[in-house]
Amino acid sequence: MEKSRRILAYGILAIVILILALTGIIVAIMHIPIEGSSGDIAVIDLDGTIYSRGTEEGLFSDYQPGVEDYIEWIEDAQEDDGTKAIIIRINSPGGEAIASEKLAKAIKEASEKKVVVAYVESMAASAAYQAASSTDYIVAEKQSLVGNIGVRMEIIHYYGLMDDLGINVTTIKSGEYKDIGSPTRPMTEEEKEMLGSIVNESYDDFVSWVAENRNMTLEETYKVADGRIYSGSQAKKAGLVDMVGTEEDAIDIAAEMAGISGEPELYEYGGKSSGFLGMKFNDALYSFGYGLGKGLAETSVEETSPSYGMYF
Repeated sequence: MEKSRRILAYGILAIVILILALTGIIVAIMHIPIEGSSGDIAVIDLDGTIYSRGTEEGLFSDYQPGVEDYIEWIEDAQEDDGTKAIIIRINSPGGEAIASEKLAKAIKEASEKKVVVAYVESMAASAAYQAASSTDYIVAEKQSLVGNIGVRMEIIHYYGLMDDLGINVTTIKSGEYKDIGSPTRPMTEEEKEMLGSIVNESYDDFVSWVAENRNMTLEETYKVADGRIYSGSQAKKAGLVDMVGTEEDAIDIAAEMAGISGEPELYEYGGKSSGFLGMKFNDALYSFGYGLGKGLAETSVEETSPSYGMYF
């Protein structure tokens, strides 16, 4: 009798999982944007750290869009005949150098076809400011944080801890600099200079981009691009933003620049989801179905990351 009950319970559980998975697929289909769904102004949320690839969504974790998501939304809005202007709503501390450059170029290309306005709500620092500088006009809240223009490379070292623990590492390498940035040994001054030259080259490109898009001279830009962070009102004085204002101001500016008469209709793209527990029911089912299918289809692959990277 007990065995029969267990079999029945497992059978019911399997049916429930199957129903939820199928429901997730159906909801996923429902989530596909309908062609022509747009508004006078497209609003794209640039929220969180800028990465090349978005983070995975789980039962209790958020999905963070990657730069490819942002570029896709920008291109959709750019190609939509019903959309007259684009607003990039920014709440970001910056991110990866290469991802940031891709995003800035995509925004710049969009601004050559349609009006693009940046609205800095809480923060547009480093890479996020590079994105903002690529637009036609920047509106920032008075108490927002703007700037932090610069490049950094982080290298983690733990050879001191290894010495304390009595751990030794033997490195066999093909060339003198093959293990540059290794966390298991101190860096030489020559190696620091080599990596520093890469950082400085990237920094010069960053400054040149800002100078060109903000109609500033290189000398003017270098003076304000020393890594410091400005408030919205300070950034206005430094020439890094065009107006201190609210999101409503950004909407009004975008509508005026795009020649939109009357009350503009807004259409929002993307954003960060809040995980399974914070979702609406349909979104939760979609997440469950997607996660189940992905888990069944893929094998686990262990990934290793480099000990250093370059960030805006």
